[in-house]
Amino acid sequence: MQTLTSISQLESIAFQRLANENFITGEVDFNASLGAYTGYLQITSTICIDFTDSRFCLTDEGDEISKISPNLEKAIENYLDVNYRSSNNDDEYDFADNQRKMNRENQIQ
Repeated sequence: MQTLTSISQLESIAFQRLANENFITGEVDFNASLGAYTGYLQITSTICIDFTDSRFCLTDEGDEISKISPNLEKAIENYLDVNYRSSNNDDEYDFADNQRKMNRENQIQ
């Protein structure tokens, strides 16, 4: 990670922003048929969480949040599901989520 912010500081700031829902700026879209979020949430003036194609990364650095803080990744996923998931059809979402997981597993093998 190239930023001057330590991981613990980053986590603290991000969890605070999530809890208070006070991001500097952000743009979030949910595509139920793909089961994917696109967009970002700005947590500091220089760091934002980019979740395009449901890969949660810190922009510029490209570091995957799951490798930095699995707890933060889960918190972001929960936040997005609660606040931005617009599909009333859970079956459609679950199907897309399972497809993504299978595709990911097939790429690893």
